[in-house]
Amino acid sequence: MERYSRHMSLYNDFNKIRKAKILVAGAGGLGSNVLMHLSRLGVGELYIFDAGILDMPDLNRQILYDHEDLGKKKVFVAKEKLMKINPEIEVHIYDERIYENTKLPEVDLAIDCFDNFESRKILDMKIHELKIPLIHGGVERFFGQVTDILPGKTKSLREILGDVEDTKETKLVTPYAVSIIASLQVNEAIKIIFEDYEKALINKMLIMDLVFNSFDIIELK
Repeated sequence: MERYSRHMSLYNDFNKIRKAKILVAGAGGLGSNVLMHLSRLGVGELYIFDAGILDMPDLNRQILYDHEDLGKKKVFVAKEKLMKINPEIEVHIYDERIYENTKLPEVDLAIDCFDNFESRKILDMKIHELKIPLIHGGVERFFGQVTDILPGKTKSLREILGDVEDTKETKLVTPYAVSIIASLQVNEAIKIIFEDYEKALINKMLIMDLVFNSFDIIELK
C-alpha cells in the first residue's frame, strides 16, 4: 500500500475507495482529469464511456493524452495511460456513446464528464433508472459548476438544466478551469462513497468564476 501512503490515512476506511466502482461518462477534458485523479487515489474499478478520437484542439486540456495519441480512440489510450499510472486498478472501456437503450454496468456512482446537454440528460435518466448517484460537472471559458444528483433526494439534472439545448458553436475553455472542476467532481465522488452527505453538494450547486476568483454555492431546492 506504499503507493497510497500519502493519502490513505486521511480516510477512515480506505478500503471503501479501493472497492469503489465508478463510471466516468466522457474521457475528454473533464473525464481525463477525473480519471487521472481516481486512478491515483486507488479507486478499484473504472468504467469509461467515450466514442471520441483525439484531435489537436483536445490537447489543451485533455491531460491523459499527448501529441503521439492524435487520431487514436480515446478510451483505448486512456486505459493504457491509466494502467501505467496505477496497474493495481481495473479499467473497463466502452468505445461508444451512452444512448437511451445503453445498458450501463453495475457501479456505485457515475461522474458526468460530457460536453453536451443531450448526453447529460440521457445519463441523468439512466442513473435514475439504476438509482445510483451522479456527480455533474460542466465548464466553459473561465467558468464551471458542480452538483451531486441523488435519485429520490435531489432534483434530477434534467430539472436543473431545464430546456437548455446544445448549440453548434465551438466551446472555448481554459485548461486550468477544466482541472479545477474535475478535481471538485472527484472530491464530491469521494464524499458520496463515504456517505458524507452533510458536506456534499446535495441540493446545492457550486459555481466557479475564475475571472473574479469567486466560488459560490447556490441552493437548488
